[in-house]
Amino acid sequence: MGRWLIWLACGVASATVWASYVPAPARGRLDAFAPFTQLLAVRPALATGLALIAAAGLALTRGRIAAGAPFLLLLLCAALAWAQMAPRAISDAPADAEAQDGITVLTANTLRSSVAPRVIVGLVRRTDADVVSLPETNALLARRIARALTAGGDERWQAFDDRVTRPDDERARPTSLVVRAALGARRLPEGARAPHAHGQVRVRLTRMRTRSGRRGGPALVAVHALPPAPVATQQHWRRDVLALRPLCRAGWVVVGDLNATLDHSPMHALRDAGCADAGAATGQGLKTTWVAGPLGVFRLVIDHVLTSGRWRATASGVLPIAGSDHRAVWARIAERRPG
Repeated sequence: MGRWLIWLACGVASATVWASYVPAPARGRLDAFAPFTQLLAVRPALATGLALIAAAGLALTRGRIAAGAPFLLLLLCAALAWAQMAPRAISDAPADAEAQDGITVLTANTLRSSVAPRVIVGLVRRTDADVVSLPETNALLARRIARALTAGGDERWQAFDDRVTRPDDERARPTSLVVRAALGARRLPEGARAPHAHGQVRVRLTRMRTRSGRRGGPALVAVHALPPAPVATQQHWRRDVLALRPLCRAGWVVVGDLNATLDHSPMHALRDAGCADAGAATGQGLKTTWVAGPLGVFRLVIDHVLTSGRWRATASGVLPIAGSDHRAVWARIAERRPG
């Protein structure tokens, strides 16, 4: 009986670390259910912990094949998970990335509009950002940030809000965006809004020049997907992330707090629709962006810059945000070169 319990435990643990690929009735994949959604969010730590448990189990069985087989399965699943994740720390950006035209985009979650404008101004100065996505930021704070950026430089900045929450709303729902006015940002329709969804802001950059001669820049969306709830299914979270698939197919740049890691199946769907994660493409894909996990130990990679179509990331990074439980993610976005 004890042997079967060991097999069951190792089997469930192996399925958990690969939950985004394990079929599940009616929901597509196992990570559509709690607690697999939440456990998969810490997949690097989970895979490491399971590998250590498997190694200890193999040591205790002292080479006995029948007793060690479940631990060998667990070790193999954990090692394969790390083999899949490790390339995110390796850059495939072009060697001449610094010479390419483009813009720098930044996402900074301000924790219910509580971060001081000067903090965002400092991040913009450090990264030379042109566009700043601001999840959990109401219109009032967005306008203050735009004014602070304008006052501290030699050009004007524009502020856009989601137009569905009160200007002074201090809950997590508001989403805002600030853009250098020189880029000629033009607001685009947000489309149908799902019940209970966080805010979203869409613009097109109309005045950006590139080496190919095109005058326009990318269409860009600042987004904040709902977090996965600690219940049996994660339908609202999945709906919010999967709703971005048409934008990936249409060549948009998606910037914000997606409340999902690259290991979740909805993010796989965005990849299949044409979106690429800027961090993973430039060797920064394992740097955590949410630092308020239980006991401060479990930290997640849930803030992203996604590129698609004729746009790609050439550099990226992660920076702390004073006063927030998130870190800022920035990425340099350039046009793909012909050939």
